[in-house]
Amino acid sequence: MIEAAHEDGEDVVLAQPVESGRVLVGEGGVGKSQMAASYYLDSDADLAVWTTAKGGTEQLIADFAEAAARIGAPGANGEDDRHDAEALLEWLQATDRSWLLVIDDIQDLDQILEWWPSPRPRGWVLATTRQRKALGAGRTRIDVDVFTEAEAQSYLHERIPGLPRHSDSCDECLARPIAELLGRLPLALSHAAAYLDNNRDTTPAAYARMLAEPGRPLAETLPGDGADGYARAVHTTMLINLTAVETQEARPGLARAVMDTVAQLDPNGSPAALWTDPTALGILTGPSPQWWQRLLLPRVFRDIPRAITGLRGVPADQIRACLLLLDRYSLTTYQPSGKNAETGLVRIHALTARAIRDTTLEKQRHPLALRTAQALFALWPDGGHDMALQQILRANTTALHEVTTPALFHPYAHAVLFRAGTSLGETGQPAAARDHFIKLSNATTHHLGLDHLDTLTTRGNLARWRGETGEVDAAVEAYTALVKDCTRVLGPDHPETLTTRNNLASWLAKSGNEVAAIEAFTTLVEERIRVLGPDHPETLTTRGNLIGWRAEVEGPAGTVEAFAELVEDCTRVLGEDHPDTLNARNNLVGWRAEVEGPAGTVEAFAELVEDYTRVLGEDHPETLNIRIYLARWRGEVEDAAKAVSAFAKLVDDHTRVLGPDHLATLATRSNLSRWQGEEGNPADAIETCTALVEDCTRALGPDHPNTLLTRTNLAHWRGEAGDAEGAVEAYAAVLGDYIQVLGPDHPDTLATRGNHARWMAEAGDTAGAVEALAALVEDCTRVLGPDHPHTLIVKDNLVGWRGEADETSLADREAPSS
Repeated sequence: MIEAAHEDGEDVVLAQPVESGRVLVGEGGVGKSQMAASYYLDSDADLAVWTTAKGGTEQLIADFAEAAARIGAPGANGEDDRHDAEALLEWLQATDRSWLLVIDDIQDLDQILEWWPSPRPRGWVLATTRQRKALGAGRTRIDVDVFTEAEAQSYLHERIPGLPRHSDSCDECLARPIAELLGRLPLALSHAAAYLDNNRDTTPAAYARMLAEPGRPLAETLPGDGADGYARAVHTTMLINLTAVETQEARPGLARAVMDTVAQLDPNGSPAALWTDPTALGILTGPSPQWWQRLLLPRVFRDIPRAITGLRGVPADQIRACLLLLDRYSLTTYQPSGKNAETGLVRIHALTARAIRDTTLEKQRHPLALRTAQALFALWPDGGHDMALQQILRANTTALHEVTTPALFHPYAHAVLFRAGTSLGETGQPAAARDHFIKLSNATTHHLGLDHLDTLTTRGNLARWRGETGEVDAAVEAYTALVKDCTRVLGPDHPETLTTRNNLASWLAKSGNEVAAIEAFTTLVEERIRVLGPDHPETLTTRGNLIGWRAEVEGPAGTVEAFAELVEDCTRVLGEDHPDTLNARNNLVGWRAEVEGPAGTVEAFAELVEDYTRVLGEDHPETLNIRIYLARWRGEVEDAAKAVSAFAKLVDDHTRVLGPDHLATLATRSNLSRWQGEEGNPADAIETCTALVEDCTRALGPDHPNTLLTRTNLAHWRGEAGDAEGAVEAYAAVLGDYIQVLGPDHPDTLATRGNHARWMAEAGDTAGAVEALAALVEDCTRVLGPDHPHTLIVKDNLVGWRGEADETSLADREAPSS
């Protein structure tokens, strides 16, 4: 059927029928992927590509990008996977070379249609899926079912040496009862063949009796939910193979304990580093804490339950030998790591994992779940870098959460659940982080109650990521309610209450209510000093927040002295290499440049970059962030060309480390556009901004503050390029969105009104600009106060343009920028 469809020029999708009429049917194990693999491995095409679409398009895009790089597809530059994947599709469409593209395990056909190559005479697509739906023109559906009776018996005869052959109708054929007991499921038959091949002393007849034996335990324990109708036979076969492994393992109980652990994780691949990293392996194999350790240090040892017997004290070399043995018997697939431990994976068939979980001893399930969660947590890299490893860890945390709940919520919500959500945000997916904490908030409320500390902590994380997605007012509202609940439940002086108040003050400032934020920070500093002391790290952090926002609102007077004092205190208390000390130095250098002038600023930031690199590493997000300040001041002090060069390099590094859609990457591209314009190339700035608006809209949404800011930048550079009327039109459009999203009194809305008025004047509508600025002065005075720096700037602009309108100023007066 595949060959016939191929000859007709059709792409081929291998799927399964919804109703097969078999006993053993379901979503896996019928051999779709093996069939596709045979075409892939035997292909004589000039280019053959294998990829998977399980869980979405992420792996598909990455594999397409790698293929584009390998063949040198035009336009592939190795900087953006999505861009390079599109380059591969263009190459496939244009080439006269032959090609085969295999897309394995598609879970959502609609999701990958944009990545489906157009039909070509010398190229075709072979895909596997469990989704039954219309495929569209140019694609032929071929249903793949379990083996027929003849196929199953033929398969077993080919795989099992010495199995006597009989006619298909002969009752003495030993392949028949094995095949029928296993429902002729290819996966189950492969387990059976492996067992018989590796245990020559077990006859096929004895094996068939073992399969049919009523007393074989756990055959009924795998739930028959309709999707896994063949689970019983697979489960039985799996247990027999595990028995064979256990007869060969060097340490009794080890194989079962390893399987128990792997079965809780993502079947598509759990990190092999769990079994090689010293910390993670120590958590899985280490002894249980003594009672006195739990008593003396409950917060340290509360995450470590009693040890699993089969894993206790096992060295890494025995673990590796066990993984290889399990791989040999097709119970798991062990892909050892290369140079980087993170690249290794251990895979297990989902049904095998399900069968293992259902036969894990009840008393071991809770401690096993907690130990596994703690081992995953130990592997998590600091900061937002190493996205590939973080993605694997998140997938495994999700799987662990799904199959072991409520174990991860007793007696508290495990830290790995919080780390998985924070990781989403740190790697540039704030909306996904928000959604994660919505689910986690519901779970902690259900398992722990509304007033549990972990429920309150989850709500704090949810509020934060609501704000990061642009829902600033929602973040303020959530933090306001959370402060009340923390005060009621924990008390006003509890560290969690004080931290929540600090976060509320920060989001008040970001929402435009800077005066209220300063009042909140001022009160909080006093209370932190009373409760925690003047030298507590949290006290120092709040002092820094207060100094910074006070400078923004009240002016920079005294700011340099305040940050200099903070740097001294941080150095004395935390040490000169502590990240908080480095951050205080960063603020001191920046404000000193603003207040005292730029002399020495470049050198000071260059020294900071060296210290950040030494302490945190060159790829740490904070190191990348301090390089932004250095690049900016190179432009301010030296020349714009140096800033453009530095920001171009920073864009590359941000994309490599954090990904193209990370907030920091998008912000760095915005900086690049600014300095392109400052260098005298507004056309380049417009080009960069235009692409950035599209990417911000796609990644963050049209209403995100960063998207709106990028649109204002694009409007500005249109004006600087000579299109004043286009700038007026663009500012008017984005101003309407600012008012709708942030409100008419938000500082960013007021600033956009000032820019809009400026370009009205530049376009010749001086009278309209004066009228707009006069109204803006009133609103800034009402909202920000008469002495706020922004109010004073708008007043100055009004005086200038009013003079132009009245022709009382010099004809060549330069319009001040708002």
